[in-house]
Parts: sequence; structure tokens; C-alpha cells
Amino acid sequence: MTKPSDSSSTSRGEKLAQRLSHILALLHQGDNIDKHQLARQFQVDVRTIERDLGERLCGIIERNAEGQWQLLNSSRSTVPTKFLHGYARMAGTEHLFPDTSLRYLLEQLDTPQPRRATQVQPVPHEDLGEHSNAFAELQAAIEHRHECRFGYKDKPRHAQPYRLIHKNGIWYLTALEGGLLKNFSVALITALEVDEASRFTPDPQHHAYINSKDDVWFTPKTTEVLLRVTPEVAHYFTRRPLLPQQRQNAETDGSLWVSTAINHPNQLLPVVQYWLPNVRIVQPVEWHELLMERLRQALGRWEEK
Repeated sequence: MTKPSDSSSTSRGEKLAQRLSHILALLHQGDNIDKHQLARQFQVDVRTIERDLGERLCGIIERNAEGQWQLLNSSRSTVPTKFLHGYARMAGTEHLFPDTSLRYLLEQLDTPQPRRATQVQPVPHEDLGEHSNAFAELQAAIEHRHECRFGYKDKPRHAQPYRLIHKNGIWYLTALEGGLLKNFSVALITALEVDEASRFTPDPQHHAYINSKDDVWFTPKTTEVLLRVTPEVAHYFTRRPLLPQQRQNAETDGSLWVSTAINHPNQLLPVVQYWLPNVRIVQPVEWHELLMERLRQALGRWEEK
């Protein structure tokens, strides 16, 4: 019998090391293991891959409840890279950079901060530190479909919680009260009590409505609003939406017709006031008149002082 050469043994050892390293890299990234694909990639039998998983990596990996291979908790030194994209989506920063690839994100994280060419200014957020317990209780109530009782603006409330929504640095609880979906600022909720003995069935239509909204103003009906925006500030309305469900059409002179669906005048008027005199409410006319009246009242108060 011919004894295998040292070079042959080394070659097999290198291939084994490469194969095991590749498997571990996939698991670190949170990817599922396809033993048939691995067998084709490394030109080995499927039973060889099964032996890699069940014997050679024993004590490092395990099967989860779904039968998929994963790293043991003790073997996880880093967060799977695919979770970075998941976190970006959850935090609403998925499209923060023009390049949304994982490769680009990892390159930025790997670059020391003094050498980075990019800098993201933090957005102001409310501090919910003293409300962290209430936030956790509300989150659990939503997950377990428990009804809640709490105080809000000096009124007792009894509601079915549906979602915790973050908008412009503020956390809101979306809940069904009296048959209507409403939003409550988490920081203003007092005396929270979760009825763990109760269990409600969420209405899929309510979830669909919440998913369709890009703001926290919830009312049964919306009003179609038409604005005229001058060329001087048109760029600010086209570079990113400033209003819910915003749509715009440009004129040849550079001005814009902007349409939006508004739940309440107070959702629109502060935006228009900010951009005066370059934005005008064309429709509905009564909202334009309401804005003019508020401006006259404000001027009157200033003159009194």
C-alpha cells in the first residue's frame, strides 16, 4: 500500500480548513446553510458536508428550532452582518447613504472615524429614560395583545395597543380607543396598567391603515390639499417630501404644484407658515382663509405687546 505524500495530506488539510472557514463565515453572517450547494461549491459529497456540520464543528454550531444550523451563543463574538441591514430598516436609516450595499456599510465601519469622509449629524430625540419601563410594558402588551388603561391629558383611557411609532424624534403609541385609531405620546402616558387577563384580536384593516401612513395624524377622513410653491424654494420640496403622501408637478418657470392628503389643518399650517411667503394654499380655500386669520391674530398680539 502506497503511503500518501505529505503534499497530498497538506492539500486535503487546506481544503478542509477552507471549507470549515467558509461555513463558519456564512454562520457569522447569519446565512442559512445549504449542504447541497456547499457540496457543489467544494466538489465533495453531501455526506462530507454533513460530517463537517455534525462532527468537525461539533461544540461550535448547533441546530435551532427550525432545524437550521447556527452558531452556539458562546461562539458568537460578533453580530451577524445581515442584521446590520435589518437594524438600518428598523431605525429608518436604510437609505441614509446613496450606496445601500452591505459592502459599503462595512467599509465605513472599518474606517477609523478621523479618516472617514462622511459625517451624519444626529437628529434630536426625546429622552424616554424615565419612561423605559412603560415603553417595555407597551411593547409587551402589543406583542401579547393585551388591553391597556392609562391616563392621558387628564383623561382616563382604555385602549387596544397596535404599534409603537417613532416620528421626528418622538415615540407614539398607536391604539384603538372608542373604535378609532389614535396616537398617544408615550412621554405623556401616566398610570399605565396592562390587563394581562385580556386578549384582543387585532383588525388587519387597522394594521393596513397604519402601514399606509407616513405620519402620526390619524383621522377617518383626509382632505386633499393643493399648494403653489415658488421657484425660490421648490428645491426643498423636491429633494425630500415635506408633507404626507406628497406629490408634485413642476411648471416651466420652476414653480411647483404640490398636492398632499391632510388629516387636520394643524398638520399643514405650520409647514406653510415656515415657508411663507413662498408657499400658498390654493385648495381648500377655507384653509387659506384660516391661515390668514391666524396670521392676523398673531400680528394683533405682537402689536399689543
